[in-house]
Parts: sequence; structure tokens; C-alpha cells
Amino acid sequence: MTRRAIVDYLIAAAVDWAGRLPEDDFLARLYDLTEMLSTDHRMQNAAGDIFQHRINWRDWPDDWVFYDSRFNLLWASDEAFLRFLSETVHPVVRPDSNAARAIVAAYNEELARDGWSLAEIKQISGRPVFAPQKMGQRAQVFEEPTGWQKVDRQIQEVRMRLDTADSEEQYQAVGLLCREVLISAAQEVYDSDRHTTLDGVAPSETDASRMLEAFFASELQGGANEEARAHAKGALRLALALQHKRTADFGMAALCAEATSSVVNILAVIAGRRGRSM
Repeated sequence: MTRRAIVDYLIAAAVDWAGRLPEDDFLARLYDLTEMLSTDHRMQNAAGDIFQHRINWRDWPDDWVFYDSRFNLLWASDEAFLRFLSETVHPVVRPDSNAARAIVAAYNEELARDGWSLAEIKQISGRPVFAPQKMGQRAQVFEEPTGWQKVDRQIQEVRMRLDTADSEEQYQAVGLLCREVLISAAQEVYDSDRHTTLDGVAPSETDASRMLEAFFASELQGGANEEARAHAKGALRLALALQHKRTADFGMAALCAEATSSVVNILAVIAGRRGRSM
């Protein structure tokens, strides 16, 4: 009922949920559209049919995304729905701060019935960034996305899996997903022409350890970077060591997730994706 009320508000108030972004670009911040099936046999994937039907032809209704089974927003987890709402008021999507705050106020009027709200957690260039919080609890501050779409999606999935895991197998799954995060991040930063592996062996596409060690050794050279190099390598070793622990529990999974997130943030800093936000 709460979700339908929010959808009704968006339609009645003529709020464009994708803000200033094309709808396919907006959804690509949350989902890998290239891996989702198309509902149009002429298109290869969801990216293609969304572009065709919402940008070229505009023959789908404005609220189509809420009833599309691929996104399942009316029935997905609370976290998935709230993440979608948070994205609709992100400064990249909606740079008008007054408009964003007005939309959040309308969201919160409905969300309060279920004990949730969107809270301002920080600002980017003076514009508010919102995140979901349980009422009566402190908002959790998540790092700003790196801009590596696959990495960002996988990091969000790690957090969601960790929050909901309650068995050894599910905690092990968090570790395996952390491995995929490091592989994706390594593929983003590793350049075989610039980064020489320590043992001279060319890494495979999934050899995150060799790629990242080569990246750190090359980009953090010299005595002035000794501590940073040691920290980066230490975080990488911890993340790799915890990924396949047989006796997985929350502590192990949380440490693995934290180490993996640390590696990604270090990579983002070195690659110039952290710093002054514009």
C-alpha cells in the first residue's frame, strides 16, 4: 500500500522519476540492463527495449518501471525499493535541491507508516544526498559511488546480502560476491601496458590478485608511498584470504566486505574517482 501510494504521488504530481537523466541511464545506475532480458523480440536486452520504447517512441506509460517484472519494485525487498527512491533524488539525477527536498518530504509522509524515512546524510557541492533509515535509528552513510557501474552495483549487493544473511552458506556467498567485486574493480584499473606483474606472469581476466598487486606497485611507487602501498596490499590480502573461509559467520563476512570496500575505495582514490565532487 505504501509503495502504491508513492507511485500514485509521482504520477499525480507529474514527477519524472529519472530526473534529468534518460530513463535507461538512470536505471543503469542501479541495474545491469545489458544482462536483463528484453520484452521486445527485436531488442537484445533491457537496455535496448527501454531506449526504444521510452526514448525513441515513448509508447510505454510514464509509470511503466513500477510494474515491470524485471525490476519488481512493488514486490522487491524494502532495501531495493528504498534504494530506487534515494536515487530519484540524488544530485546527479535531480540537481534542484528544493525540488529534491519536496519529493523526499512526500516520500517520508508515506514511508513513516512503515517506520522508514529518507534522511540527508551528506552533501555534494551543496546539494543533499539522501539514504534510507529506520525511524529512531541513525542513518547509515554509504560511500558515494565510484562511477564504475558494475563495481557499484556489486558493492550494494554485498551490503544487502550481508544485512540479510543468517546461515553459513549465505555468509560464504557474501565472500564469493566480494571476489567478484575485486575482479570487476581490477578489470577497471589494470593496464597491461603500464602495470607489470610482480612475477612476470600475465594475469587472466579473473586474476584480481595479480592485477591489483601490479597496479599498487606501479601507482604507489617510492618511499613516500610506502605506508599507503602497505595498507593497500594489506587490505587486498585480507579480502582475498576471507573470501573462501569454510567456517563463515557474520564476523568473517563483515570483515571480508569491509576489506573489499576498502580496496575499492583505495582504487577509486588512486584512479581519481574520489576527491572533490562536482
